[in-house]
Parts: sequence; structure tokens; C-alpha cells
Amino acid sequence: MTNIIDISNIINVSITTTPQGLGVTNVNNIAIFTNEAPSNSDIYRQYISAAAVAADYGTSSVTAAMANNIFAQSPNIRTGGGQLAIIPLQASVSAVAGKTTTASLTANLTAILAVTSGDLKVTINSVITNLTKLNFTGATTLANVATIINQSLADAVVTAVGSTLVFTSKKVGTASTVTIAAVSGGTGTDLAGAGYFISSTSTPAAGTNSSGETILAAITRTSGAVPYTGVITNIGLEDTAISTIAAGIQAQDFLFLHHFASTQDVAGIALTVKTATQTKTRCLLYTVGLAEANLMKAAYVGRAFSVNVSGSFTASTMHLKTLANVVPDSGAGIGQTLYNNAMTDGIDSYLSVSGSPSVISTGGNDFFDNQYMNLALKFALEVNGFNYLKQTNTKVPQTEQGMNGLKSAYAVVCNQFVKNGFIAATNAWNSSETFGDPEIFRQNSLDAGFYIYSSPIVEQLSTDRELRKAPLVQIAIKRAGAIHSSDVLVVINN
Repeated sequence: MTNIIDISNIINVSITTTPQGLGVTNVNNIAIFTNEAPSNSDIYRQYISAAAVAADYGTSSVTAAMANNIFAQSPNIRTGGGQLAIIPLQASVSAVAGKTTTASLTANLTAILAVTSGDLKVTINSVITNLTKLNFTGATTLANVATIINQSLADAVVTAVGSTLVFTSKKVGTASTVTIAAVSGGTGTDLAGAGYFISSTSTPAAGTNSSGETILAAITRTSGAVPYTGVITNIGLEDTAISTIAAGIQAQDFLFLHHFASTQDVAGIALTVKTATQTKTRCLLYTVGLAEANLMKAAYVGRAFSVNVSGSFTASTMHLKTLANVVPDSGAGIGQTLYNNAMTDGIDSYLSVSGSPSVISTGGNDFFDNQYMNLALKFALEVNGFNYLKQTNTKVPQTEQGMNGLKSAYAVVCNQFVKNGFIAATNAWNSSETFGDPEIFRQNSLDAGFYIYSSPIVEQLSTDRELRKAPLVQIAIKRAGAIHSSDVLVVINN
């Protein structure tokens, strides 16, 4: 029998595979932090439909209603491959709004319904609102009276509860208060007096602050276990809690969105957030009421976190978008002055623009889409850079060749963000800040929309080289921005 020598003595083949890289964090993953209890005991659950949330939390829950508004938008978080994580808070209590309740008005109802020009001072969160010329002659019930008052009252909601009227602030927390009294120097019927609302017998109750597990603590507890970028909650939060969250979020890769119903919040907490340059906290105003504002927020989130960044011209702005399941804000405080202040102080709203339901997205605290796409770009650059180093069975040499490969990995991301419309090619660089060769910098910014530069390897400090660090890579991008308004001047010649 012939002896056979193994071929591996001549040709020795080893099969290796490329190491597996990481997937990019999906910017469209959202988390609802809720103080409602689900039917399960899980730390969190992820959802891709509203029906599944309703099955766990009940169809009448606020959490299910929020999820319904998130998934009702078109496009929504699923368009960009996102999922909804719902995370139960640990022993968390919502902040409560202040209110005042009248005594029984049964004996006074006939007199109230006969008022044609009534006066009432309502002090909401220490701010006085004088209501005058209140006409109840078209009303037949106490609920009708409440509706008429609400048409003139911006920062509190009046409801008929049994035989009483309840005036509830649209803010929450211990600073949230409501009282009623006579208008000083009023000329109409004094509705605070005997025979009407009898302010001296009303029962005020100040609001309370939130307590238990905070949003920041819940993020620390869960962010390593479940992916999310957008952060919202169903609980009411007082101003100090919002400021604390805004400060904590700003240092992390999250966007926190919160709802407001009081017009006082525009020049209040929203301006505080804007002044602190806390651009990762997004303030949303919907003055109908706090519960309604919370659901408007959920709809906004569903529409806002919907960009598929791997597509072509998919980058979006929230300005003038329509929200499903939400009617335009018709609160008493809506008007040009509030619109102007919201534009300056950085708060988005949902209004009727000549009959067209539209999100009004402002740049007072930067635009939402800038912050959202900034994170999407960051996530993609991190992963592409990591995968370039990871997916080799040998090494990336600490040479210009190796640096060119690393920069090419970053360029792949930048080119994709040109494709999806976030980065603008053909727009000139208009900042005085440059790096590398200024001419090459400006030409690349104009032609490609971005410029990637690293210092030459030969100039690298020996200490950095010994640590196997790459030279600093600098990337300049030119945002495409978005057109939100236009001025037109027409000259007609006869």
C-alpha cells in the first residue's frame, strides 16, 4: 500500500472569521418611566405595539394611552426600527397641582346663572388673573359655568364636582396654589361674594412635590439593561425636579421631553432650561390641561423619534407636523404674545395655523431635530470607529495607512448623513473656526458637507504613541438645517 503524505505539509490553511462588531444604538428607542403598576413583575418590558401595552397596563391606564399616541403617529418610532420600553418606577409619587374648592353652590346656582357681567380674582401660583365680564346667562348647569370661566382662564382649570366648583392650577408642586377673591375696584357682580362663589368659605389646598425614585435614579438603574434614547414619564414634576433632570440629562446621551400646561411655564421653567443651555431637555406646551398635555407629548415623541437614518433624505423637522389623536391647543392663553415668547424661550407647541393643525417647533433652546440627529450621528461614529478596530484578526497599524482607514470608517458615517439629509453638501462653511489646511477644510466642507482631519503620525507625542492612541481625529460637518418660514416681497408694475 502506498504511503500518503498529508497535503498540509505543503499547503497549510487556517480558516478564520472576521470578529463580530457592534450594532449602532437606535436613536428611536423610547422609554416611558411610569408609576402605574403592570400585570407583571418585570423590571422593564419592550413593546412594538399599543395593544401589548394595554394588555399589561390595562386599557384605562395613562401608560396605555401614552403608548397608543406614540404608535398612532405616521411615521412613528417603528419606522426607524425603534421600540418602546416601559419601566415601572420604584415607589414613585407624582407631584400634585394646587387647587381651591368652593362650598356647595346649590343654593346660589340660580343667582349665578343670572349674572351677565361678573368679576372674579383668581390667584394662580401667586400670579393674579382678574376675570371680568363673565356672562352666565346662557348656562343651565354648574358644569356650564365652569366651561365659561375656562374660556377666560389660562393657567387653571375649573371643573364642576358635585355641587362645588374646583379651581385647579395647571402647574404641580408645593408652589402650585389657587385662591379666589374679589377683584379690587371691580365694577361687575362680585362673584366672590355672598350669594355666589363665597370665597371666604372655599377650601384651598397647595400642591405637593414628587417623591420616591427619581427619573435620573431610574435611568442609572436601567440604562445598562435596556436601550433607549428618548425619556418621558407619566408623572407630574415640579420645577426643581425638572431642573435637576435637565442638568443630569445634559451630560448623557438621552433626550428628555416633558409637558407643560401653564402659560407661566414659558417664561418660567422653560426659560430656566434654555438659559442653562440644557438643549437635551425639550419643553412642550399644551394648555388644555396637564393630562391632555401628557398625551400631546406622547404623540410628539412618536412622530419625532421616527427617522430611519440609513435612508435617503429621511432627516426631518418637527415644525408644522400634524399629530394624530391631538386637537390643536385652544386654551385661553393662546395668542401672538405667547407664540412670540415660546419662540424665544424654547418651547414647542401644537396650534392651528389658519385651520391647519401644526407643531410649532422653535429654536429658542435649539431645534429638536438638531439634538436628535446629533445623537444619531454620535452613535454611528462611535460604532463605526470601534468596529474598524475590532473587525481585524491582526491590528490596525499606528501609521498614516492605519489612520486613513480609521478616517475612512468615519467618512462612511458622514456620507450616510449627507444621504439622509442631515449634512449639507454645497453649503459654504461660514464659521471662522477651521483646522488642518484652511483651503482644503473649506473646499471639503463645500463639496462634501464634511471634512475629516488628523495630525500627522510623525508629530504625535511619544507618550500617546506608547499608549497606542490614535492622533486626534477632527470632523467638521455642515448641517443642512430646515426652512421653517419665508418672507415674500412682491413688486407689481402697472
